[in-house]
Amino acid sequence: MRDVVVIGTDTDAGKTTFSLLFLAAFGTEFAYWKPVETGPSDTETVRRLLPDTTIFPPHARFETPVAPPLAAAIAGQRMPPPRDVARQKPASPQPLLIESFGSPLSPFTDEELQTEFLRELRAPLWLIGSSAVGAVGRTLQAVRSLKAEGLSVSAVILLGDSDEYAVGQIQRHEPQLTVVSLPRPREWTAEGIREAAGGCREQLATLRASRIEPTPLAENELIAHDRQFVWHPYTSLCDPLDPLPVVSAEREFLNLADGRRLIDASSSWWTILHGHRHPPLMHALRQATRSLDHVLFAGATHPHAVELAGMLLRSTPWDGGRVFYSDNGSTAVEVALKMAYQCWCHRGETQRTLFVGFDDCYHGDTFGAMAVSRDPVFFGRFEPLLFRTARVPVSAERLDEFLANHAAEVAAVIIEPLVQGAGGMKFYTPAELWAIWEVTRRHGVLFIVDEVMTANRMGTIWAFEQAGVSPDLICAAKTLTGGVLPLAATLASPNVAHAFDTADRTRTFFHGHSFTANPLACAVAVANWKLIEGGTWKCDAERINRFWHAKLPGARICGTIAAVDVPASGGYLAEVGPKIRQLAIEHGVLLRPLGNVVYAMPPLCTSDESLARIADVMRHVVTPRSL
Repeated sequence: MRDVVVIGTDTDAGKTTFSLLFLAAFGTEFAYWKPVETGPSDTETVRRLLPDTTIFPPHARFETPVAPPLAAAIAGQRMPPPRDVARQKPASPQPLLIESFGSPLSPFTDEELQTEFLRELRAPLWLIGSSAVGAVGRTLQAVRSLKAEGLSVSAVILLGDSDEYAVGQIQRHEPQLTVVSLPRPREWTAEGIREAAGGCREQLATLRASRIEPTPLAENELIAHDRQFVWHPYTSLCDPLDPLPVVSAEREFLNLADGRRLIDASSSWWTILHGHRHPPLMHALRQATRSLDHVLFAGATHPHAVELAGMLLRSTPWDGGRVFYSDNGSTAVEVALKMAYQCWCHRGETQRTLFVGFDDCYHGDTFGAMAVSRDPVFFGRFEPLLFRTARVPVSAERLDEFLANHAAEVAAVIIEPLVQGAGGMKFYTPAELWAIWEVTRRHGVLFIVDEVMTANRMGTIWAFEQAGVSPDLICAAKTLTGGVLPLAATLASPNVAHAFDTADRTRTFFHGHSFTANPLACAVAVANWKLIEGGTWKCDAERINRFWHAKLPGARICGTIAAVDVPASGGYLAEVGPKIRQLAIEHGVLLRPLGNVVYAMPPLCTSDESLARIADVMRHVVTPRSL
């Protein structure tokens, strides 16, 4: 049994009329709540006509019959934000019939529309409209405008004279909807309401049944089938822990099939930037699907890819350059390595076959990325297949010593700026990054920054900005689309791109992927990058950083990342890692420790309440008695 939200095509569509009819038929099963009221009280009308119904008082009530933020201002108050009102939803033993106000696009506060409140409620939406002339157009317009906002209507109720044509037309154009036509009561008395409800009880029962949405697989079946058919990344086929059955997500939360709600403290492998299903990004995706799905990017182009490339290049320290699209962080790195070597080949220096990485680095799982990472746990098995590279400590002095003897054979130095992620969340200073870059300049080798994890996580668009350096190649992926769709990019400076700017076809960069610059992903990335260029996200990044400093003394903190070490042997394979993950889940937080390294990197939207929960869990799991 679930709550349901009653919305209207407009202010006087008949939401309260329908609520009365439905409650008259099933009032013992449902309770009524109208969270926000202005003008005459619908709550008191329901209480007067249906005194046996469980009725909860509104959270916000204002006397003037105007939009809530204006009514609140007239009363000398301020309308609370949608999220706060949704949190005040009554703890009812019965499912709630929740009646909204006005239309879905009515102002909830001066900054947010009622659609934000509907999104917070996470309940089926029933749309009420008049069956008068124009019903088809009004209804379809409302349904599709809500779809554009990421909200789905599950049922439509037309009030008034029966119009089977309108019902049929709405179902023809929106076949997923349950559509019914109900008569209005002849008189607004308790008896009139009950009489009208009795006359359309069959239609009301259809609506009641429509609230039950069967799931494709029960939770136990889902996990059993997963165990039988699926091979998960970085997971043993004999892993003793069942995978988490995630059925939905919003903001910083993952909702599981069994009703549990977890805080996604690692942003789903560092991808989710603003929050799950961030409305502007979902809107951009829906809009893009109306015109294009995919098109080859060899010899063709499309507006979103071009626009995004321009936006990305504007964020670099260069004047010019090019953007090469790929699919994920590993391939973005692979592209950079190939570009660096081929760039030197075009300059006649084919002996530059050596790449330099750093101790504890991690750049991905493709062969070039494995070669420059050389992690023995992840990639030791493939050592015989990897090309020659060198690794040095994260030290400008040590890099200088190496390049003093080998610079002529080095194509590029590659580094994760400020934070080495999978290598254990190890941080170093912007000053050290600048010094390392300056060494590469003096020795004349290319400098690649792997920003796959660090972009937009350090309080600046690129982590390398904080050091004032100018790399030759930039690798981007995870947060490029805000975590919505896979997309990666390798940004090449004019210095690199110029070496390929020739009509000689033998000097073509022969690399590509079937889904290079996928239009849907690029459309979402454009919307995401506009938010990034706007800069308001930095306030949340600073807020999270301040929170970690205040609540996690002793932790390593860089940007929105906080990390602590648990005393345990084994590194990435430390047995304590799975124990910490399971213990955190029991406390409502999803952590994915890197062996004995416990870290948090939550979405930017994460509330202080959720941050406090993450901090509490991190403090709890690192105490010896917890493990």
